[in-house]
Amino acid sequence: MRLAIPSMQTILSLLPKMIPSSLYPSLRTLVIETLKKGPLPTHVGFIMDGNRRFSRSKAVPVEEGHMAGFEALKRVLELMLRLEVPNVTVYAFSFDNFNRPAAEVAKLMDMARTKLLEICQRGQLLDRYGVRVVVIGRKDLLPIDIQNMVVKVEAMTAHNTRGCLNVAFPYSSQEEIATAMCRNMQDSLSHNTPITAESIEQKLYTAHSPPLDILVRTSGVRRLSDFLLAQTSIINDKTVGPSIHFVERYWPDFGILDVLPIIMGWQAEEMFKRTFGRWSKLMA
Repeated sequence: MRLAIPSMQTILSLLPKMIPSSLYPSLRTLVIETLKKGPLPTHVGFIMDGNRRFSRSKAVPVEEGHMAGFEALKRVLELMLRLEVPNVTVYAFSFDNFNRPAAEVAKLMDMARTKLLEICQRGQLLDRYGVRVVVIGRKDLLPIDIQNMVVKVEAMTAHNTRGCLNVAFPYSSQEEIATAMCRNMQDSLSHNTPITAESIEQKLYTAHSPPLDILVRTSGVRRLSDFLLAQTSIINDKTVGPSIHFVERYWPDFGILDVLPIIMGWQAEEMFKRTFGRWSKLMA
């Protein structure tokens, strides 16, 4: 008889039931410090999906789901910073989101105002970890007051140089690629230089961050939805492209027990590649 071996995700999901809650902080710190002994990604992206379905599952207004989603972002961002992952890119608002009901779009913009103001007033977390905020996308499509707040937040955190939080708001990967191509064509005509994959990469909104290592989408939907399409196809020295993960859990419920198996799996792949690479050089 074959015994079914539980997955890492199943094992981790059982931990809260097996361990007293008083031990959670110490255990969390122990796990984070242990993970930091191995290789770590330098750039992780998140498609924060499932806020509205979370609201429906809890029978609460949609805006409560979006607010819970923002709390999840703060929770996950702090985890990434504690793991010393220096670059995080989050999909906050897509071009398609403008097609949602006007009342919902207005609520999202109000929440953006509130949270940008919160960053302005209490940016200790970002300062503590040396992280700056960069809003990527068509900022000119935002209301003027939000554009001004974005400028203020970026200026307030510009002195931080250890990491970067890229907030895609509002964003379309197709528009990003088209803009990069236009800028390359202008440079090519002005300076008689060729257009290459590298030159296009240098004109992307995320050019200031290293190549993407991991991309995570929550809520079980298995598509990229016009997010970082160019970045997910870039091949760099360490890997053949980012590791892409589709997680069933809604974004407001996403947390450390979902992140751990993703980071651990990435570490295992990296250590295998590095070991195999050394063997290949020795045998060459």
